[in-house]
Amino acid sequence: DYVICSVGAHPFVPPIKGIENAEHALYAYTHPDEVKGKKIIIIGGGASGLAAALAAAKECGGRCVTVLERLDRVGKKLLATGNGRCNLMNTGAPRYPGNAAFAADVLSRCGAEAQKAFWEHLGLRLRQEEAGRVYPVSSQASSVLDALRLQLTALHVRVVTGVSITALQRENDGWTALSADGQQFRANRVIISGGGCAQPKLGSDGSALRLLTNLGCPATTFAPALTQIITDSTPIKGLSGIRVKAQVAVIDRKSVLHEEDGELLFADYGVSGVCVMQCARYAKDGRVLRVSLVKGMGFADAGDFRRELHRRRKNWAQRPMAELLTGLCVPRLSAALMRQ
Repeated sequence: DYVICSVGAHPFVPPIKGIENAEHALYAYTHPDEVKGKKIIIIGGGASGLAAALAAAKECGGRCVTVLERLDRVGKKLLATGNGRCNLMNTGAPRYPGNAAFAADVLSRCGAEAQKAFWEHLGLRLRQEEAGRVYPVSSQASSVLDALRLQLTALHVRVVTGVSITALQRENDGWTALSADGQQFRANRVIISGGGCAQPKLGSDGSALRLLTNLGCPATTFAPALTQIITDSTPIKGLSGIRVKAQVAVIDRKSVLHEEDGELLFADYGVSGVCVMQCARYAKDGRVLRVSLVKGMGFADAGDFRRELHRRRKNWAQRPMAELLTGLCVPRLSAALMRQ
């Protein structure tokens, strides 16, 4: 006999003083008319591309979003981050060697708490370690990629792999993305998240930069940053996999350009680790990378270290020189240092 309609109304925030500071208030927004129902293409299926796809799907519906990835699967570089553990963020004081004001503005919009909420919404639990570094509790980068991929599937986002976009054409009602094999993808909006030039084998080969410059977008010269450093492998032969506490400095014509303390990882190609990555932007051919292990061995300075070596040579006169560093570092590292 009766029909009751309860379809809801337009959401609003009640005019209660102080509600903008409430920790547990939930805000509901209608989809913006200019985005809802529009088709969105995202070029690049790395961490930023997948996160952008989730944000776009929230605004316009997942079926309107397509991720285009050049490699045979999404998130390959993500799997390699943090030596396979995926260092998601850092809760310490921001450090940025370039435009600090720009970095502060970005982080103010999406700081550590906002990032934590994003990941936990996807079901990913986090753990904070020394120096504010945050990792998934599983210590596996694959857990991060799984959380992103499963949410994309739940929202019906289309993911196309093995497609290399070579050009973007502007049209009256949007854009057409052209692939190397002749495919065309049309959309009202395009998000380019193809990364830089850091790791071509993992997807970052600079092709996204060419798409932007071909459209007339200005671009600064790319330089390595936050990456491992390739060095002469002769002095570190046989040390791959060894981790040490070290002081790392980049030197040019006897001048120290930058110096960092932290954990260093020896590899076949050179060195890695957080302290090395912080120095990477200063490393160029012809410059010297100085690695000091003195403080990592427990000494206050080089003088303290030399005094200990003199004491050992005096008290251990009958022992072979190869044993001089016993107890200060692992045998493989000790042998390499004694060869120098």
